[in-house]
Amino acid sequence: MRPPRLFLWLAVIPIGGCASLSHSVVPLDVAMTDDAAEVAVLSDHTRHPVLLRGVDLKPVSATRIPNAFRDTSYLLSPGLHVLWVSSVPYGHPLLPQTVRCYVLSAHFERGARYVLEEDPDNARVRMLREGSELPAASGQLVDKAPVFLRDCRWR
Repeated sequence: MRPPRLFLWLAVIPIGGCASLSHSVVPLDVAMTDDAAEVAVLSDHTRHPVLLRGVDLKPVSATRIPNAFRDTSYLLSPGLHVLWVSSVPYGHPLLPQTVRCYVLSAHFERGARYVLEEDPDNARVRMLREGSELPAASGQLVDKAPVFLRDCRWR
């Protein structure tokens, strides 16, 4: 009885050890570049993740859902941008739920890295400069949309 159990443990360990994290880079209003010093880099936060839904009144073509196995960074041109951001809905389709919709206006600096996170207790979304706990910008709640009835109304 012991050898099969040992075999199972030995088989599971390499599978978990081989799982690699992937990194996705999405250029939003700039051309794809390897030089992060020329653009602003925006990523999602793992503690209170949000969905980036639009930039400068234009929807993001493919919404990336934050998860533990894939990290997404967005490349933006330096300057002022308006972001449409929403909370992440639950993963269960039978639970009635709403998604919180935010609008954030922020100035992005060349070569800077930023992180987006939701502050659900205060109904706000914050943009933090990487390595800082102080918000570089914050956005306000503009809508609460029932998940299966309609999308956010960005005002």
